[in-house]
Amino acid sequence: MNPHTLFTRLRAAVLPLLAAVTLTAHAEPPIVAAGAGYKRPVSELAQAFEARSGHKLELSFGNMAQVLTLAASSGRVALILGDQAFLETAPVLKGARLIPVGEGRLVLAWAKAAPAPARPENVADPVYARIAMPDPAHAVYGKAASEFLQRSGLAATLQPRLITVATVPQVSAYLASGDVDAGFINLTDALGIRERIGGWLAVDGALYSPVRIVAAVVPGHEQQAEVKALEAFLATPEAQALLRRHGL
Repeated sequence: MNPHTLFTRLRAAVLPLLAAVTLTAHAEPPIVAAGAGYKRPVSELAQAFEARSGHKLELSFGNMAQVLTLAASSGRVALILGDQAFLETAPVLKGARLIPVGEGRLVLAWAKAAPAPARPENVADPVYARIAMPDPAHAVYGKAASEFLQRSGLAATLQPRLITVATVPQVSAYLASGDVDAGFINLTDALGIRERIGGWLAVDGALYSPVRIVAAVVPGHEQQAEVKALEAFLATPEAQALLRRHGL
């Protein structure tokens, strides 16, 4: 058999296998991942998107270190929603297209049994004996809370009373259960648990770095049908109204 004939036969055998592998790889829906503090709006967005478009999405939530690890290891994460400043430094998102989503806001929330402070700085009052915050190393609102404490001069005073947990929803769970007196979360989560806590106050935006929330399209997924349709959906009045309703 001459080399040309052998090559032709091998190509005829291999190409259908490659096509089958490609189809299998794209049979699973793409993953949309986000910081745990945005589970409610992202879940609602996905539900509305699927109902309108017929496309399916898979959702994943956690601290941003977990989200980026999943993106780097799975190859299936197509879009990540989170803090622009953090996402721009991620190697897996180098050159990613960024879609503006909204602005995140840090709030001080308190448990139902705790007194309402007149302003966030009043959390220094000893009546707030247990104060929770997300981990500043992995959660943008932990970083924002840490900056607030430093810039307001409260860091040293509150250090013995601080309880650091992984994510915003964990702080919210402690607030709702009364295991802490106060805690730093984002406005989005505060709105989601408003019936289970005493209340919240917005922290002065000048006392922490701006939190610009974006949806980053993971390189390699730009032409995926679900991703292109989701990008278009995010620009619709319906999606914009939903985001505003969730404090973005």
